[in-house]
Amino acid sequence: MKKPIVEIKNLKKVIGDKTIIHGISMDVYPGEVFGFLGPNGAGKTTTIRMMVGLMGITEGEVLINGFSIQKSFEEAISHVGGIIENPEMYKFLSGYDNLLQYARMLPVPVKKDRIDEIVKLVGLEKRIHEKVKGYSLGMRQRLGLAQALLHSPKLLILDEPTNGLDPAGIREIRTYIRKIALEEGIAVFVSSHMLSEMQLMCDRIGIIQDGRLVSVETVGDFVGTKVSTAIEIEPLEKAREFIGRTFPEMNPVVKGNQLFVSAAREKVPALVQALAGEEYAIYQVSSGSSTLEEKFLEMTEGN
Repeated sequence: MKKPIVEIKNLKKVIGDKTIIHGISMDVYPGEVFGFLGPNGAGKTTTIRMMVGLMGITEGEVLINGFSIQKSFEEAISHVGGIIENPEMYKFLSGYDNLLQYARMLPVPVKKDRIDEIVKLVGLEKRIHEKVKGYSLGMRQRLGLAQALLHSPKLLILDEPTNGLDPAGIREIRTYIRKIALEEGIAVFVSSHMLSEMQLMCDRIGIIQDGRLVSVETVGDFVGTKVSTAIEIEPLEKAREFIGRTFPEMNPVVKGNQLFVSAAREKVPALVQALAGEEYAIYQVSSGSSTLEEKFLEMTEGN
């Protein structure tokens, strides 16, 4: 098992007499994209601020690559790169000169080869010597990624990385985030409201609500491998009884003039064949899987 890059242990934040974060614990591993989701006011930004030392921790501990953010701040933060919403650049300089300027501020010298490698990784090699004022928002986001990666961090924190982007720009950034995690072996921690994008981008998802960590699961487990299948069939009640006897794990339920079952996708053909073999009249079969958005709303609305 890989050693986690981020270890959050019983993290708690109290302001006055109000508890904002209620003792959350989670780990983030090298090479994975971890999505951090929650409704507005759930505690996402507070958690991120504590993770990077911008806000004091009331109780608990944050370790980054084994270093405590409270006790060994400089060592811990040296392993972190990040973009909070839109990256700010010198618009009158080229993308390359911006990276050079940022590299000069780093405590450890950055070689030209490393700059060239990062520029290629984020796909800016054709435009890197143009002035930033001519860049699209998506290109500026990619330049921001390059800037955050220059010092070879172990952890990349991205807060709303697709904010303000058009669909093509969103797909572009998603592609580069996945590529960075895979090729650089970096742990990527992403906070976003774009649920459909998070489903495509992330390996695991953590959901926070009212300062409590509700769930941490892989995306596959979260949205479920089972699909809800609606069958238009006659006679309806007899078909329900037949499925209940033959495939009891599918939990057949009659709603209106349709029969609904919950089944793994690969089991649906066998179900249809069995029903056809019994000479039921099958008029229509339609399947659909849960989305992250549906699961997120299910978990965060009401109770």
